[in-house]
Amino acid sequence: MSRTLPKDRFLPSLLDRLTDDEPINNSIQLHKKNIQNIEKSLAQLPAEKQASDAQENKKQRQILLQQLNQAHAQYSVLSASVSSLKELRACVKRDLDWLLNASQYFPQEDLEAYPEVVNSVLNYGMPDLTGKTVSGFDLHYIERKLKQVILSFEPRIIRSTLVVRIQVNEAIFTHNALSFEIEGELWAEPQPLHLHLRTEFELENGNVSVFDFNP
Repeated sequence: MSRTLPKDRFLPSLLDRLTDDEPINNSIQLHKKNIQNIEKSLAQLPAEKQASDAQENKKQRQILLQQLNQAHAQYSVLSASVSSLKELRACVKRDLDWLLNASQYFPQEDLEAYPEVVNSVLNYGMPDLTGKTVSGFDLHYIERKLKQVILSFEPRIIRSTLVVRIQVNEAIFTHNALSFEIEGELWAEPQPLHLHLRTEFELENGNVSVFDFNP
């Protein structure tokens, strides 16, 4: 009966994760090369000339086939991990888009006596910025507010890694819009997953767009 092999056995070592910028991708390439080497060894098994040769070949073939099956299992798990990480980043990006396009139900000043409500689903979203002008904002206040909202409603981002920066862009300002950079690490295995996004707030209609960050 086949056994389900634990994923942790196939992840790169802790040392690899600390010294390698792309441990999973590099590990996938190593496993792919290992599979090719095992297949090559199988193809190069000598012809059976005597009964003793047949017995030795059978034993060697069984060892190589076992190694090949394990190598394929490792390769499959690691390949699936890469796909899962891409899906995780895409989900967080989508959910941030939904979060920032939602409007908080209560004004901040109405909740000073109810701090738990501030971080509850009743207050999900951003303050309504529709109809405001860039010149009328304390931009650093909005920067802090944006960070607070993300920390409250996006737990997949490691709190200590989250950075929110306003992007000074005169072209965007003249169109009555604000742009912020969001950067942090997502909880993931075998190592945190880097997230780097750019958001654009259109103050005329309150629409918020979330993009992958391109320097």
